[in-house]
Amino acid sequence: MNSNKLIAEFMGLPKVACNIGTSDGCITEGYMHPKVNVPVTTSGMQYNISWDWLMPVVEKIYSMDADVDFFKNINLEATYKAVVEFIKNYKNN
Repeated sequence: MNSNKLIAEFMGLPKVACNIGTSDGCITEGYMHPKVNVPVTTSGMQYNISWDWLMPVVEKIYSMDADVDFFKNINLEATYKAVVEFIKNYKNN
């Protein structure tokens, strides 16, 4: 299964007809874009290159209290504090 399709289904994105990216205009399976009301194909999804796409997935997993070792240390507040601390140190140097 395509990784983007796997994520789209996990996130509950509705399936829609989509002809984006087809040279002949054929209708293919797509999903409703998670932020705007347009269809997107799995190849057009940016989970692998965009934090804006990936962070809602991470937040959903984190909110599930999943017993997964690599998610136990994810904490939005701690990450936010680390970012602020980094920027403060960066500005001072």
